[in-house]
Amino acid sequence: MYYKKLESGKVRFFDTYQTLSGKRKQVTVTLDTASAQSHRQAKNIIAQKIERKLQAEREAYDALHNATIAQVFDVYWETRKREISASYAFREKGQFDTFLNDFDFGNKRIKAISSMELQKFVNFFDKPSTRLEFKRHLVQFFDFAFDLRYIDINEAKRIRIPKVRQTIEQKERHDLKFFTFEEFNEFVDSAKCYIANLRSSYHRELGYRRLLMLEFIFLTGCRYGEAAALEWKNVDILMRDIYIRQSWQINLGKVGPTKNLQSVRHIAIDERTAEILEEMKARSECNFVFATTHHQPFPNGALNKFMKKVGEYGGMAKNPKDFSTHMLRHSHITLLVLAGVPQKVIMDRVGHSNPRTTSEIYTHLISSQKQQAVKVLNDLPRIA
Repeated sequence: MYYKKLESGKVRFFDTYQTLSGKRKQVTVTLDTASAQSHRQAKNIIAQKIERKLQAEREAYDALHNATIAQVFDVYWETRKREISASYAFREKGQFDTFLNDFDFGNKRIKAISSMELQKFVNFFDKPSTRLEFKRHLVQFFDFAFDLRYIDINEAKRIRIPKVRQTIEQKERHDLKFFTFEEFNEFVDSAKCYIANLRSSYHRELGYRRLLMLEFIFLTGCRYGEAAALEWKNVDILMRDIYIRQSWQINLGKVGPTKNLQSVRHIAIDERTAEILEEMKARSECNFVFATTHHQPFPNGALNKFMKKVGEYGGMAKNPKDFSTHMLRHSHITLLVLAGVPQKVIMDRVGHSNPRTTSEIYTHLISSQKQQAVKVLNDLPRIA
């Protein structure tokens, strides 16, 4: 330890110590004099300062190297929940609760976690989509832990998701998950007959409102949540325009933001959609365009159940078990593709942020396209 007199007349004592990482650092204390008593006092004060610094370093080291997954997740979630919508946060938090609590990963040291443990966790789930979703969440979480130096390597990136070989039956079923215009007309006719035979005027009214909402989704390509949250203030029937700026969050039971910023959009509507809105306007008793008689949006599950019942009632060729509101959105986009509408226009209309979503998921090859391909081949010069 050494000291230095300051211009103020006081004396500053200096000493150094070695940190846990091996670096040398300096500690100082300023006293009034350089007497022997001051030397002893400075020595004690500096020793206490060094011990506090070393203790803080030991605690930081312990927090970094012995932190549990649950402790790191608490830090991660404070940031993550601000990046996503409340509806998506509700779902994602539920999946992490499964990982942390149901499978007891929360009490494990994050630095000791192995890729084998994570692989076994993901393998527990049968659905490939569930496995992919858990891997995506885990990779993102362990990336956060890596950036904050809780871990030296992201073991979640080693998780392997087996490629699922699609059977012929699965491909055929996937290709049928949309309505052609003729098939949807058949569905509407079946629905009208089904509704007419319901037991009371109350149930017939509910059924007719459901049918109008399903037609609206088919003709606009809206997501269920967007149609359910649509309010009259965002509808201009005269100008044939609707403004999508919010979505119904099923799990929270309230209006929230759209899926992404690209989903905030204006949609031009056709004459039949305008007629649907006029019919709902005559029935309207609240701010929502498509609402039950209790002034609440129709639950998606109730609409899907209604579609399945109508499909069974009408004896439709397609499997009614596959009927859903999202199938109507698929149908709308497929019809636009068949009509030759440019991909960018389709993306803007349905609120897609990624062109792959439009081109890969919704571009189905159906009868008219197959016949068109045959016509092109027939028109080619004959091969000798």
